[in-house]
Amino acid sequence: MEILFEDPQLVLSSFTTERPEPLELEYQPTEGQGWDCVFVTAEGGDVSSLLADFDSDPTVESAAYLGSIGEDHRFKVLTSGGVPLVPPETTQLGVRLISIQYDQNSWHVQMHLPVHSALHRIQSHYHDQNITFHVKRLHVARETDIGAETVLLPGQREALVVAYQNGYFDVPRTESQSEIANRLGISKSGVSQRIRRAISRLVEATLAP
Repeated sequence: MEILFEDPQLVLSSFTTERPEPLELEYQPTEGQGWDCVFVTAEGGDVSSLLADFDSDPTVESAAYLGSIGEDHRFKVLTSGGVPLVPPETTQLGVRLISIQYDQNSWHVQMHLPVHSALHRIQSHYHDQNITFHVKRLHVARETDIGAETVLLPGQREALVVAYQNGYFDVPRTESQSEIANRLGISKSGVSQRIRRAISRLVEATLAP
């Protein structure tokens, strides 16, 4: 299932309003911190500015810079207050979080629900806080399925489509990453990362057991 939502009550809501670029978020429950510990990967931007934006978000208790790969900057963030992006009892429900990403002014959360009752609990989490959410895609797994259905984020899909339509995947290649970047209005590194992530997710959905 993939759901979309955005609300100022949510954690990191102040931080995301300052960010036009995509974010990736990964929960890693830790002893004594539970679901208050998240790892955030921000695409683009200046590290010092990102730390300042974290510091100004009232739902952020602390943020530590962990390092960068290209234009991807990774942070460990402890949150306090604000509505969690997913129910705290997600693990107990047997829900598997596939991805949590922020793009084009919305959170995109993909998850696997083991039973129908888990869907009701997910819905209640948002309804109880008067947060409107939209179910973008609900896929029912069957024994004949090869793999989980993957939905690309809008920015990833756009980069992949523009690259394909303009000969980036042709042999020989007829358009460079720099030219694709100019068409999209983003950096060359941003193009590379979006295409790589898009291809990775498509391959995982197709080939993963």
